Amino acid sequence: MQKTDTPRVLVLGATGRTGAAVVKALEATPGQAVPVRASRSKSTVEQWIKEGKEAVRIDLDDPDTFPDALAGIDRVFLMTGYTSAMNQQTKTLVDAAEDAGVSFLVHLGVFSDKRSTDAHFAWHELVERYIAGSRLAWANVHPHVFMENLLGINRLRDGRLVWPMGDKQVGWIANDDIAAVVAKVLAEGPDTHAGKDYFLSTDVLNGAEVAEVLSAALGQEIPAVVITPDDLMRMIEGGLDTAPDNMDDAYAASTLVWVRQTYEGRMDYSQVTTSAVQDLLGREPIHFAAWATAHRQELLAQLP
Repeated sequence: MQKTDTPRVLVLGATGRTGAAVVKALEATPGQAVPVRASRSKSTVEQWIKEGKEAVRIDLDDPDTFPDALAGIDRVFLMTGYTSAMNQQTKTLVDAAEDAGVSFLVHLGVFSDKRSTDAHFAWHELVERYIAGSRLAWANVHPHVFMENLLGINRLRDGRLVWPMGDKQVGWIANDDIAAVVAKVLAEGPDTHAGKDYFLSTDVLNGAEVAEVLSAALGQEIPAVVITPDDLMRMIEGGLDTAPDNMDDAYAASTLVWVRQTYEGRMDYSQVTTSAVQDLLGREPIHFAAWATAHRQELLAQLP
């Protein structure tokens, strides 16, 4: 496929919450970039094409699918799943993007200090160094904890918020803000954003503080069950908690390391808010209280 004056952006993870939001944000600025949805599902791609949307099939575990998917692509949004395979996936995709003549890659990373010992943080740091050593122009977007985790992996349990990190706080960022930043960087391209790292953290809250915000938004008390990493491990060993199906064992183990390091104070460097959303988008970020109100029905559905 021939390239056009309007950059064509391959959006990985377009069936997921973040990728779909990036596509939506790109479509909200017509003429700046053309989103090309990507999925490993052949039927999903066929359905998108029937709907008149640009779409390609790509399987990050099968590099043979990369050349066709990257044909005519100018820019790539790279996000990988909750799996240790992200290292091989990123390396082989970056190589293929170089060969295909892609000019700019935006990678979705983590809120690290680039000296991480927690495995999945270290994996992101490794792939970022590989990307930086490639011929591609690049930018990294580093979100802190997704507010949307409260709709999934950190959902309420019996109407309570379980917080396994004592009184330690973490930074929070809304998925729509992540997507808006990613779309802005992709649309404006390397002339403005090459070599940049954008760290995203809107509110710094611990479990008790999150529960207080949720209680106000939902109009009923949401107790915080504040425990330790050792308590969490006992819950897991007792079958009271399990990793999501889309997370492999190595990645799941690394998230427990992050919990322990947060509890021990080794992640205190990340207890900060940043101005990246305001700087890039010219508006206030979505604060936790506003997010909880907007997702009130989804949160209420978790209650017994």
